[in-house]
Amino acid sequence: MHTRFLDYFLGRVVPVAEEYKIRLACHPQDPGIGDRTYRGVARIMGTVDGLKKFVEMHESPYHGLNFCIGTVSEMLEKPGEEIYDIIRYLGERQKIFNIHFRNIKGGFLDFVEVFPDEGDVNMLKALRVLKEVDYRYMVMPDHVPHISGEAPGSVGFAYCFGYIHALMQALNEGG
Repeated sequence: MHTRFLDYFLGRVVPVAEEYKIRLACHPQDPGIGDRTYRGVARIMGTVDGLKKFVEMHESPYHGLNFCIGTVSEMLEKPGEEIYDIIRYLGERQKIFNIHFRNIKGGFLDFVEVFPDEGDVNMLKALRVLKEVDYRYMVMPDHVPHISGEAPGSVGFAYCFGYIHALMQALNEGG
């Protein structure tokens, strides 16, 4: 990992974020291809261990993650089993500042992006864990699968927003 550059960068931006009370939310490497290099550059944020190391560098309540459920799932062999403990670990430490609510079928190096209700991750369970760790910020769709018809991107996003809203209603009603 090329952590010296990251350490240098965070050492300069985290104090400024603290001074102005701005939360810095870094998105994991997408796709999550582990610690492999891309064109000779290390993927610091491509593993769960890398994410943990990242949030521990220059510890601050203003330094955390834009946690993409889909991207982190891409890093895992069994996302439908493993993602909840990762959400819990980072959420208990108050290091999740934003949620990209995206799902996949498959796992590490062999996955396809799907709508939130079609994938291997139980998205209601993911929201339950977020509630358990007192997550208070945004939950939003990320990229959505392509569909046919007029305005396919807009329709896909509308579906995802509706799905998120329905899950939150179910969660708040004890579901």
